[in-house]
Amino acid sequence: DLHLKDKTENNADGTPVEIGRGVIDIPAVLKALKKVKYRGFAAIEYEKDGQDPLPGLAESAGYIHGVLKML
Repeated sequence: DLHLKDKTENNADGTPVEIGRGVIDIPAVLKALKKVKYRGFAAIEYEKDGQDPLPGLAESAGYIHGVLKML
């Protein structure tokens, strides 16, 4: 299984953000997964808004869906 997340910095000081708003090159990750024909599960790991995660989770899923349509 794979967990996708994004952060403000690519180090221990980075804080979680919606996927697509941070420094992780999500399109490159998804492209690499497609290239190796990854068939496992990919889960969104969203830790930013623990009290109300749905809006950020929906934004993250929408971003990933959009990137996948462009690949």
